[in-house]
Order: sequence, then structure tokens, then C-alpha cells
Amino acid sequence: MDSYEITANAKLNLFLRVRGILPNGYHSLYSIMQEIDLADNLTINIYPERECGFDIKCIGRNDIDPEKNLCSKARDRFISMLRKKAETDPSVPDAGRWKRNEFPYIEIVLTKRIPSESGMGGGSSDAAAVLMVLQEHFGNPFTDEELNQLAVNVGADVPFFLYGGTCLCEKVGEDIRVLTPLSDIPLLIVKPKEGVSTPECFHAIDSKPLPVFDEERYEAYIAGLNEDEGDPLTRFLKGGELLTNDLEIPSEEKVPLIKKVRETLLSTGARFSRMTGSGSAVFAMYDSAESRDKAYEQIKNEPDFSGCDIFSSKTI
Repeated sequence: MDSYEITANAKLNLFLRVRGILPNGYHSLYSIMQEIDLADNLTINIYPERECGFDIKCIGRNDIDPEKNLCSKARDRFISMLRKKAETDPSVPDAGRWKRNEFPYIEIVLTKRIPSESGMGGGSSDAAAVLMVLQEHFGNPFTDEELNQLAVNVGADVPFFLYGGTCLCEKVGEDIRVLTPLSDIPLLIVKPKEGVSTPECFHAIDSKPLPVFDEERYEAYIAGLNEDEGDPLTRFLKGGELLTNDLEIPSEEKVPLIKKVRETLLSTGARFSRMTGSGSAVFAMYDSAESRDKAYEQIKNEPDFSGCDIFSSKTI
């Protein structure tokens, strides 16, 4: 048996703009995604002596359905693509075995901390972790471009987690630009008990005219973000009114607590607060870990937030 331990970090959308619908039916997005230190942990055991098969055990949160976990989809897509590549490319390591479908048994033990329907990409991060382990185990059969395409076929946010850090993500999520890191910004994250369905959120935004998107202003901001030196939070906040999330209003209509969370976080001295992804998690950025920790003590004692998940975190 070969065993791998890997950490799957969550992400935040520091801002998120919806630019329309692509010919393939998916939405075209423009967003800075940021890796944070809140994470799931995976143990991936591969049994070469056992016949092809798969099992996943999910522990740590009872709101995750193992049958719907993207880890399963990641494993299936990887195996299918490796078999197809082995049929046409003899340079693939052990190509003969994969053409004969002689794949090993794979077992995943997933310890969850990242909540579902939060906009923090927990399932996508887990899936990316599976892809990276399988890529290593099978001798790196795919190019970076092939692995990126495989990832987006598993889920829109999955390609980002192959890079991590701070990235500008466009189109469905596969067009990625690595940016100068916005690391070590203290964060407080509040996830209401009620989640938001991503398809329902996008359906709601489709029924209204899209907000104006000024591409030149955004590109100038991204260029400055990459070139400037100094404090990451100060550099980020230079975006001002550009740092919005087009999905925030439709999500607030479905989960009104999102708005109250954001307003309360700002009242605790946060420099910035925004909903991530399609929600329902809301994050706030602070000047220091001390001010963040003080806000944490205040928020956790708010009766209105008694059913919420509350996390102290930081950008990485």
C-alpha cells in the first residue's frame, strides 16, 4: 500500500464579478481567489495488489454527503483520462496496464472542517488534492495544461487549487493568473447555518441586468496589485469600489443573515468585509491578529449568530 497525507485549504473570493454567460452555458467570472489556512485533511491509500475500486470515508462534519463529494468525481475523471491517454501515447508510464484497465484500489479518508454551501470551495479543494496525489503516484502522466483541463471538468473552482496562493481567475475558472501574494492578512469568517445553492444564486442573477464591468479599471488595479510593495491589506484595499461581489445581493435575498453578519463584522473594526463566492460565508479582514481575536470574542457571543460556524483564519 502507498499512503499519502495532504492538506486541502479553503479559499475566499476577495471580489467576484459575473461578466455574462459563455457559449458552453457556464458563467464568465472575474475574481481574485485567495487561499486561507482553514483546511480539510485527506489520507489517500492506494492498494496496487487489489482490483480496481474506490471507497471514501468522510468524517468531521455531518453536512457532507460522501456520495456527492467531488473527490469521487476527481478520481473517476483522472482514471478515465489516463486510460484514454495511454491508448494513444506509449510514453505514459505503465501505459499497457492502464489500457487493460488494471488500476489499483483507491481509498480516501477525508476529515472535513470546511463547511458546505459556504463559498469557500471545500469540495473543490479536496478534489484538487486528489488530482495532485494521483498525478504524483502515476508518474506525472499529464502536462500542466492537461491537468488544468481535467480539473475544470471536475469543478469550476478546482483549477485554482492546483496553484493556491493569490490568483486572478477568469472565464469558468480555468484561466488563471498568479498574483503577488496577499498573505498573512488576519481574517474572521462567519458561516450562517443556512447555505446558499450556487445554481439558484446564478439563476437569480440571470433574471436581472448585470452590473457594469469596467475592464480597464480592473486591469489597472490588478497591475498595481502585482507591482506595489508593502502591506498586503493596504495594497488590496486600493481597489475601493471595485472590490464587490455580484452574487451578494441575490444570496442575501435567500439568507438575510448574510447582510447582518457583514454589517456586524464591519462594526467590530474590520477594514473590509465581503461574502465569498455564492455564500453563505462572510469574511472580514483586520489590521492585526489582536483586533481579529477581539472581534471573534464579540461575534461568538452574539445571540443572532449562535448557529453559525465562526473561524479565525488568515490568508496564505
